[in-house]
Amino acid sequence: MLAEENEAFDFGSFISNSREILDIEFQNENLRPNDLVILLNRASGIVTGQSEAQIHRPKGLSWNAFKVLFILWTMGDLEQHRVAMLAGTSRATTSAVVKTLVRNMHIVQLESATDKRTNVLALTDAGRDIVRTVYLEQNDLLGGWAGRLTNTEQDILKILLMKLMSGRD
Repeated sequence: MLAEENEAFDFGSFISNSREILDIEFQNENLRPNDLVILLNRASGIVTGQSEAQIHRPKGLSWNAFKVLFILWTMGDLEQHRVAMLAGTSRATTSAVVKTLVRNMHIVQLESATDKRTNVLALTDAGRDIVRTVYLEQNDLLGGWAGRLTNTEQDILKILLMKLMSGRD
């Protein structure tokens, strides 16, 4: 039988069905960590996809481009490898994003005063304008999504996510 022939064909039924199968396959295993990561990944994909489709793409940006702009806006000028680390992206991905942002005149690359092999990234006025605009639009969009939780629940979720991310390699 094709999966599509099941009565319920949505993410909730997928989680339930996969859990039933895994409970049978791995009776003595703790399956919670994988469940948690699947849900975190799905939630992240939803907000990233909505932000990109409704806000970033119409302005010629991507999620990763927004992250680079946001980091420079809030942290100031930074070496490119530090931006990659803060963004949680590879140096190669960051390099590709930076090329596009430079071409679109949202950032400039300056030679580092301390290490001639590296670049320092800086926002242009156009970059500062677009990141502020996108931030406000995205915050409004995500406010509707996060509004399903109370302020206290949002704070607890942030604390728990920070706890999960702390101490990682």
